[in-house]
Amino acid sequence: MKKNFKLLLMLFLSVFVFVSCNNEDPEDEFPGELTQGCYVVNYGSFGKGGASISKYDYYAGKMTNFYNEQQNGGKELLSNIQYACTYRDSVFLVGNSPDQIITMNPLMVQSKPGLTDKIANPRFCIANGEYLYISCLGLNPDWNKMSDSYIAKYKIGANTVERTFDLTGGPEGMAVSNGKLYIALNYKDSIAVFDLKNETFTYIQTPAVTSYFQPDKTGNLYVTLVNTYNNPSTETGLGYINVKTDKLEEVFRLDNVSNSYGSIISMNAAFSKLFVITSAYDANWNLTGAVEVFNTNSKTFSSEPFVSGISGISGVTINKSDDSMYLFSAQSTTGAGQMKIYNSDGTSVATHAVGAYPIGAFFQD
Repeated sequence: MKKNFKLLLMLFLSVFVFVSCNNEDPEDEFPGELTQGCYVVNYGSFGKGGASISKYDYYAGKMTNFYNEQQNGGKELLSNIQYACTYRDSVFLVGNSPDQIITMNPLMVQSKPGLTDKIANPRFCIANGEYLYISCLGLNPDWNKMSDSYIAKYKIGANTVERTFDLTGGPEGMAVSNGKLYIALNYKDSIAVFDLKNETFTYIQTPAVTSYFQPDKTGNLYVTLVNTYNNPSTETGLGYINVKTDKLEEVFRLDNVSNSYGSIISMNAAFSKLFVITSAYDANWNLTGAVEVFNTNSKTFSSEPFVSGISGISGVTINKSDDSMYLFSAQSTTGAGQMKIYNSDGTSVATHAVGAYPIGAFFQD
């Protein structure tokens, strides 16, 4: 009897342990301590490679350059990385020369083969639902009217471009708000508005060509109005779009808004300050820039720039965890670039060397 009782007890305990183990939370595939940080996108030199991702651990103050190679067995990025965005458990890299979309997991390990089909001169991407929308200049850009440019609709799970939508005018940055995709046109004085349900375009006329958006806390959009060689304009600054009426309600003038393709606009965590890069070439063709601050409550620019005199300025982003500003610059497309960090009051904190021609960054928690 005692022997049978012991056997039953052992059987009960084994079942209890088995059930307990199976009720435990599954192990986090991408633990925060491995993914958390700022990831700098280094474009490199067009057609000559050199693109990379640098990872900055802002708690430890540690920069790791060529982090993508460390995570992928030494393999280099074969494309120049134009833009990067995070969505769910993926990081999407928009690559040029060769043109492709590269999918990585949060550990920056490539998780899918690079997609090249129907991707020609991609510029920017944004996710919505099960899709990634990619702005493309087309196979043979004329750098004038950009009549062959389009938007690619990429099915994330299938790793395929499901459909393309012709869009003349050179689509650049994009934003999703109120069930619509807003598309900056860099070769036409308009913003394209794409209804995500009906998949049709309407347009908002602008006094200058546009490049990138930044949403405010209500979902309305600020957009950069820029002066370019192909489409000159004196009406540069910020435009403000009401997404319910699709009207350009206000224009806030600012000279020399950067027409570079990097991250030229960024918002703080409270949506109270918008940081905008301005830049100009001097008589010796040296690019020098500053970061201007727009107060979204008073609707005015500060009388003095947040920082100025930055040689080779190429991008700005705000770390929402503490509102510190990360400012990127490059003296060439082949040598190491720099990332300068400033406190929210403008005090310089640190400078780190990064990869070739840094154009911006994304954050992971």
